[in-house]
Amino acid sequence: MTATDSLSPRARGSERRFGLASLLRPETTLIAVIVLIGIAATIRNPNFVNPHNLIDIARAAVIYFIMACGASLLMIGGGLDFSVGSVFTLGGLTTAWMLTAGLPWPLAVCAGILAGMVAGYANILVVAKLHVPPIIATLGTFFIISGLCIVATGGQDILPLPPTFQRLGQGSIFGVPFIVLYALVIGLAFWFLLERTPFGVEVRALGGNRKAAIANGLRVGRIETALAGIIYAARVGSGQVAAGGSAVTLSVVTAVLIGGISLLGGLGSITGVAVGALLLSEIDNALIVASVPPQYNSIIVGCILITAVAIDHLRRERLYKTRR
Repeated sequence: MTATDSLSPRARGSERRFGLASLLRPETTLIAVIVLIGIAATIRNPNFVNPHNLIDIARAAVIYFIMACGASLLMIGGGLDFSVGSVFTLGGLTTAWMLTAGLPWPLAVCAGILAGMVAGYANILVVAKLHVPPIIATLGTFFIISGLCIVATGGQDILPLPPTFQRLGQGSIFGVPFIVLYALVIGLAFWFLLERTPFGVEVRALGGNRKAAIANGLRVGRIETALAGIIYAARVGSGQVAAGGSAVTLSVVTAVLIGGISLLGGLGSITGVAVGALLLSEIDNALIVASVPPQYNSIIVGCILITAVAIDHLRRERLYKTRR
């Protein structure tokens, strides 16, 4: 007789439910999708699994992931942020501007992060003091910051940037790009924040301090988003006015939702978001490698996004029935 046979029918049912739940976790499902897309892309073009191409996929995923970490914190707390694209641009442009003015790169990076913090506090002021819903507040600041970036630069990119700064985004160690290491450190920090601190428990509980959770999400999220913009500027070697915008905002929100963060808050994990960001990056790359017209990207991402939200609804229904 096996250990499972000795369990009561109810216990065996719980064990089966637990096993099924483990298989249906967002991370597990997304990894399976990533593998299937990788196989299909490799059949179409064997160069897809070339190490250099795989590194390119990881580099692209890093930018989505770093921004999505902050957005995840906010969404788990019950908010939604549409200003990430503009803050991404603001962080990169501020740092690039300071670099071209002769400021050492450590101070220039601090200036870019400070600009992101200011944007975060502006959002907090609008949400907490003016009682504007986060989705409207962040959408408004998206347009304001985007407009200010264009006015301040005259719509022109800022370049050239010092080689020492560019190395931060273009260098590698033992073949691993620096920006992938940055993402690992940031991801671990956010995982610890959500899973091992009282603040993370409060955010997931969605209890009596929802405003504080949203405010902290806006504050921390803006730092991470500005940092992502700075890393991107180091990677491409310039501060680009069109680097962020609505496309980046929607990509980050999509990565968060695909990664299993619930649209209604309370559910989700940083590991799921990491896999979601990797999936988005893989789709972009696979279509290019397979010589598929880029317009199909939107169709595929849209289908995956709808599926992810539908699965989230089913997951919440199952959770509610289990607790009841």
